Parts: sequence; structure tokens; C-alpha cells
Amino acid sequence: MKHLFAAIAALLALPIFAQTAPAPAKPADDPGKRPVAIVNGQTITAADLDFLYDRLGTKAREAYNAQGGKSAYLENYIRKRLVVQEAIKHNFDQRPEVKADMQASAEATLFDRYVRDVISAPLITDAELKKYYDENPKDFEIPEKVKVRHIIIVPTDNGPNRKTRAEAQEKIQAIAAALHQQNIFPAGTDEDTVHRLVLHNFEEAAKKYSEDAAAPSGGDLGWVGKGVLDPTFEQAAFLLKKGVMSGIVETRFGFHLILVEDKKQASTMSFEEAKPQIREFLMTQHAVDVLETVNKLTNQLRANSNVATFPQNITAK
Repeated sequence: MKHLFAAIAALLALPIFAQTAPAPAKPADDPGKRPVAIVNGQTITAADLDFLYDRLGTKAREAYNAQGGKSAYLENYIRKRLVVQEAIKHNFDQRPEVKADMQASAEATLFDRYVRDVISAPLITDAELKKYYDENPKDFEIPEKVKVRHIIIVPTDNGPNRKTRAEAQEKIQAIAAALHQQNIFPAGTDEDTVHRLVLHNFEEAAKKYSEDAAAPSGGDLGWVGKGVLDPTFEQAAFLLKKGVMSGIVETRFGFHLILVEDKKQASTMSFEEAKPQIREFLMTQHAVDVLETVNKLTNQLRANSNVATFPQNITAK
């Protein structure tokens, strides 16, 4: 049961990133403040979503990238938020055992972060961080990435969208033909306008026709590197020029049209960008020193604090 209550406590922390507000009359000037969802009056902004998505582990993010990226994560997050709202509506968060677990979780997070960011900081010098950075350049290589969208039509024997492989292929061909027709522009149209219109047309078609979790966001799969997506899909995506739609690409999932919205060339993370992750890694190499430092501090705090203990009140289990 402890694991169950811990999971609920983690979910109950989610509304920290929301604001109760009505839908704005017009988009905010700051893109980060624009809402990506409003759940029963609680606003989730683009910045909130970015913050949460960036905190995912590598494997979890790769899994989401393969299923629709941030849009798929947002859908899952909304579902969690709805459960949290339901729990609060029924005063579940006021149960003594739940409040105790929530408090324990908050204290554990504060302790861990203070040890990492403050107590351990003097043990790992900037010179040591720089030495590691210089000696391990491959650790800080940033591979080429593409910001990719797709439209997928899926052959399936089940559900309301049942269709044979031939029917799926015919449908994607019709979508491709319609997009090619829409993307014929007058001579002299500047490149930026062409890219903007092609992207708009593709997004609208994805919302209307695509058959996966990324459809509501215009087929947006986010920024992806190599080794994340289906190999056939990936090969086509990385060969595309920015703003140019692919031909029909068949993978084990179905038939795709692919559009690369933007590209980032391979690069190297700067030392300043890399410092937090190097420090996190080197802390494991200094585990004994960290433990000694924490023990020294707690001994000092214990000696200089008013602490009373009552062992006679400890109940036997």
C-alpha cells in the first residue's frame, strides 16, 4: 500500500504547475504562457508542459517521442490531472495517511536537492568539472535532430476505422494528392511564406485525417534524434529538406506522409550547459565524501539545536 500512496502523492503535486484561470481572449505574447490545455479551469501552459517533459527520463521520453511526443505526454498528463481533481473533490488529499506520505515526499525531495546542490558543491570544484568535460568530449555531443510531423493511415481489422492495406494506401494517396495541390503557389512567393503555408496545410490535414495520438497537435512528434523512431520512418525524415513533404512512406505501423518542420545540426554542449550533469555524475564518485560531509553537518546541527526525544513513547510493531 505504501507504493500506492506514494504514487498518489506524486500525482497530487501536479497542480503546482497549473493556474486556475478562464481561457484567454487572445494568445499571450510570451509563447511559454500560452495555454496548451485547460482542465476544469486549471490552465497548463506551454512552459509548464516543457518543464514537465524535460524532467522525464531518457527512456520515458523516447517512448513518448515514438507515440506522439509532447502531445501524447500531455494527453496522459491531463488524464492524471483529472484523477487528481477527482481525488481532491472527494477530500482524499485530507486523509491523514495521504497527507503524511505527501509530507514525507516533500521532505525527501528538499533533503536530496539540498545535499546535491549545496552541501556537495564544495566537494566538486569547477576545475574537476572542466577536467572531466575536456577528457570526455563524446559525452557532450548533441546529435543531429529534426522537428518532425506526420500523417499516418493505419490498416487495421478492428474498430470503427477498419480498412485493408490497399484501402489505407488509397486513402494516404488521396491525402498526398490534395496536399500537393494545396502547395502550388504563385511564382515569386518567398521561401518563408511557402514554408509557413506548407506547414499550415500539413497541420490541418493531420488534424483531420491522421490516426494516432499526435493528430490533435497537427501530427507533431517533436524534436527527435536518430535511433528513436522506426528505422524506415527515420531514414526518410533525416533525408528530407526543411519544409518539404515526403512521398508515401510505409512502416510496420502504417502509411505515412512526413514533414520536417525544422532541423538542428549536430553540435557539442558547452561547458556551462554540461556542468549540472557532470556534477551529478561526479557526486557518485565522491559518495563517501558526501556522506561524511552530511554526517558532519548533521552532528553540528544536532549539537546546536533543541532536540528532545521520548523513546518510551515508541510503540513496538
